[in-house]
Formats: sequence, structure tokens, C-alpha cells
Amino acid sequence: MASPPLEYEIAPAEMLDITDLEISALLTQVYVTGGFTTPDEAVALFEPTEVRQRGVLIGARENRYSTLAGLVIVVPPDSPSRRLAGNNEAELHLLSVKPEYRKHGLGRMLIEAAIDKAHCLGCSKLILWTQLSMNAAQRLYESTGFHHTGNMERNGRDFKVYERDL
Repeated sequence: MASPPLEYEIAPAEMLDITDLEISALLTQVYVTGGFTTPDEAVALFEPTEVRQRGVLIGARENRYSTLAGLVIVVPPDSPSRRLAGNNEAELHLLSVKPEYRKHGLGRMLIEAAIDKAHCLGCSKLILWTQLSMNAAQRLYESTGFHHTGNMERNGRDFKVYERDL
């Protein structure tokens, strides 16, 4: 017998009661265990208070077990965490989906929620960057209307930069 389809509640972190421990565990699993960030870098990058201060956290809870399955951050133009976006532009940071929830459309749902949020904030463009080795993420971004606009280097790593007009 097939498993029932996965269902998610996607909403701002406050509405989902996302805890600091859940944020740290998810980001560590996706980025450190996934080989994209060192444990030492993760201490500063994924400190929950700092993560929350970047912008609007949008989370996804899997309904059956109430597990935090993914998250993304919309960084508004007035955030000190903004790196590449100009005035009236937002950034997408830390798209994260737990491995067991991948290939079920959750990453796409989170990106669509982020696009909606940036649009509601009155932004004209959404910008993101991703490591060169994150091929699945790049395919996902391109399939949701983002266009590769160039590359950059930060902290000794090379990244592809993507943009999408809203």
C-alpha cells in the first residue's frame, strides 16, 4: 500500500512556532551534513537569533508528524543582512529542505511562498546565490523563473548569482 501524500503547512516562523533548536538542527543537517558548510562556520551562520534577524522566515511543517521539513528567509531591502540586493529588492537566503522531504515539491513551495512575500513587501526583484556544487538547487531556481546573472566569490567559495523580477 502506498504512503499517503505528504502535506505541509507553509507559513511565517511565528505562526508555526518554530523553535531555535529546530532552526539549528535543520540548517546543520542540510548545510553541514550536506558538505556545504564547515561546523565552525555553522556556529556563526546558523545562530538562531541571527538567522531570525535576517528577515522573514518562512517554514514548512509536515502535517502528519508536525516536523519542521524546510525553511527559507526573505531578506527585505532594509535588513543589514542584505548583501547584493539594491533598493526595492529582496534576497532569498538559506533555502533548506530536509533530505527525507526532497523530491516532493517542498522546495518549490517554499520558493513560491518567498516570491509571494517579497512581492507583498513591494519588492521589484528577488536575488539569491548558491554554491557551484548545488546543482539540484540551481535547477529548482531556474525552473521557478530565476536567471543566472553571474558568479561571485565570498569567504573562499564560489557562488552562482540568480535574479528574478517580481
